[in-house]
Amino acid sequence: MKNKVWFQKIFLLLTLAILISSCIKNDNFIEGDAKVRFFQAASTDTTQTFYLNGVQIGTPVAHGTNTSYVVVAGNAAYTIASRNLNTGVDAASLAEQTFKIGQNYSVFYYKEKAGDPAKLKVYTDDVKPDLDSAKLTFLNLGYTLGSSVVITDSTNTAKPVESTIAYGAIKTLKVKVNKNMKFAFKLTNPTATNPPPVVPRLDSLNINNGRVYLILFDGDKKGELKNRIISAN
Repeated sequence: MKNKVWFQKIFLLLTLAILISSCIKNDNFIEGDAKVRFFQAASTDTTQTFYLNGVQIGTPVAHGTNTSYVVVAGNAAYTIASRNLNTGVDAASLAEQTFKIGQNYSVFYYKEKAGDPAKLKVYTDDVKPDLDSAKLTFLNLGYTLGSSVVITDSTNTAKPVESTIAYGAIKTLKVKVNKNMKFAFKLTNPTATNPPPVVPRLDSLNINNGRVYLILFDGDKKGELKNRIISAN
């Protein structure tokens, strides 16, 4: 009799464990959730606070920074808004946005021109890693730059490969990270600053295989190229 009671208790515990584990998804997701993070990519604007359906998400975000991913209910309708920290007035908003279950998203506060009103744009993040390579997503939101960004892949030093990325464009590459891998960045029409500002390059010192990265191109108030390397996993 005693053995039967113990068997029933063990069976109940195993059943509960299976039910709980079935609700857990990869990448720390709970079934029914999505993840979203927020970027302030407008160098001529002030610090922003971000809201989903009127609820503030995270702490205020200064230019050149972003929040970590936050977990939200998936497949629900949201109004996304940003407010100037100093005035509390809405600077930009997007209505009827849906974050799908199990997906990661990035919301960018940005401008198309210095004198234009700010906007919000949502990108779906591909965060699935490849163990033998790094996934690089390049995004150009440098509205003060005045020209496209040149990406130089000099992994093969004898035959460097150049490509350009215009404002608003996005491109994704998979690269094998090793000691020879190097990516450098410059403007197609550099500013008159002499010597030109140093733009951090990509190499084996700052990226690794098995990781997913966003490389965000931005411009400061003087139109100088800036870049940020942000890990998504």
